[in-house]
Amino acid sequence: MNGPDDSFLKNYEIIIEKEIIQQYSRVQICRRNSDGTVYYFVREPVLEKTSMEILRIMKDNAMNGVNTESSSMGLDAQISEISENLKVGINSEQKMFIAYYFRRDLFGFDRIETLLKDPEIEDISCDRSNLNIFIYHRKFGYIPTNVIFQNEEELSRFVKTLSQKSGKSLSLSTPVIDANLHDGSRLQASLGREVTTNGSSFTIRKFRSVPFSPVDLISAGSTSARIFAYLWILSEYGSNIIIVGGTASGKTTFLNAILLFIPPEKKIITIEDTKELNLFHENWVSTLTRPGYGIPGPDGRIEGEIDMFDLLTISLRHRPNYIVLGEVRGREAFTVFQAMSVGRYGYTTFHADDVNTFVHRLEAKPINIPRNLIAAIDAVVLLETFQGQSGTERRVRSISEIKEIDPVSDDLILNEVYSFNGNDYDSSGFSYVLKRIAEREGKTEAEMEDEITIREKVLSRLQELHTNDFREITRIIRRFYKARDDVLDQLGIEH
Repeated sequence: MNGPDDSFLKNYEIIIEKEIIQQYSRVQICRRNSDGTVYYFVREPVLEKTSMEILRIMKDNAMNGVNTESSSMGLDAQISEISENLKVGINSEQKMFIAYYFRRDLFGFDRIETLLKDPEIEDISCDRSNLNIFIYHRKFGYIPTNVIFQNEEELSRFVKTLSQKSGKSLSLSTPVIDANLHDGSRLQASLGREVTTNGSSFTIRKFRSVPFSPVDLISAGSTSARIFAYLWILSEYGSNIIIVGGTASGKTTFLNAILLFIPPEKKIITIEDTKELNLFHENWVSTLTRPGYGIPGPDGRIEGEIDMFDLLTISLRHRPNYIVLGEVRGREAFTVFQAMSVGRYGYTTFHADDVNTFVHRLEAKPINIPRNLIAAIDAVVLLETFQGQSGTERRVRSISEIKEIDPVSDDLILNEVYSFNGNDYDSSGFSYVLKRIAEREGKTEAEMEDEITIREKVLSRLQELHTNDFREITRIIRRFYKARDDVLDQLGIEH
């Protein structure tokens, strides 16, 4: 197998070992005895010298349009023909290995194929050639792998291949791209030394075709059923919610989970630079920005460019009930806050480590949101990462409501309705947002608390039953809106 041999592993403790691609690829996550550093080793078949030469010839033939059949029989025939021409013998196992590498390199993703197929990996980062690729593992955080591009030419060639697979092109005139791979994974790549001084690089943020459900996140300890029940009420009745957190704190994952609670008949428009949100609502329009072509004009705009501000302006003409931005960071913020203040419910994420920093960044350049518009936010969900017993973990640190602006001091009055105390969540005992919803809906605050309790029981019961599939939970919530008593009876919840 590639990577360190078994004698090398005497210096390591194997923590996890599993097969990724049956018969061909497995991984070993190991801790080095000397310093405790965790490594991710990819193990693939070793090709003999003659097998490597046959594989090289097959790739050359494929590039020149010769013998490009991808079926097992076609590849086997090619291997046999080339081995006869070279007058070398080759066994059936080596034939299988050659076919594996041929498919991996021409139709897959070369040496990062295993990394892309491992569901525990979230990010793949290659910073330059002749340096170990790093991954972000759900349990161990950022750790190095034994996967490496030996020289700059090899890496640049692969980066061009990645860009082609994403449907975009890299060149000296356009040395940087943001794109999506066929499975929805987010690709950021740069070519040569035009932008990245150490040469070509790429980062792939993997995409889940089926998002994490609220029950997944509860089971993972990211938050409690009570907090998701509170956010369920806010989403169901309409509120403006911002998910705030640092890098890799799970902001988009959490946002996607709470969007599930929006009633199915409501119209949703999502606006993103690259597609990461994945909803199962039918009345949903997904929009993406696109780059322009040519040189910037006098106003700095490039012909044909469509940015988030443009999409946001257009989306308002669709009369959506909910507008969801992948992330607020520029001039589009002003429009989305205006939309929030006139009855469109807004959801987005924002990069900040605490609520005060979040507010200060909104008010500062280049965003420049007036304080009276910031007061349109109903709830700020603050996420954090920490090192738990099972490695890097994420959780909700607090949920703060914005009540109003103090008429004397002009400060925002915040209510930290939920906060993590180290073991569980403390509650302030009062919610201004629930009070506003109750007044709007003609209910009492006690009735709203009862509504939260019912939803908390539903989520807790789904966790007990290990019902965490996003599609199944979506179906149950839709039935809850139409036939609540039937759902409660089905789950065995008294009402």
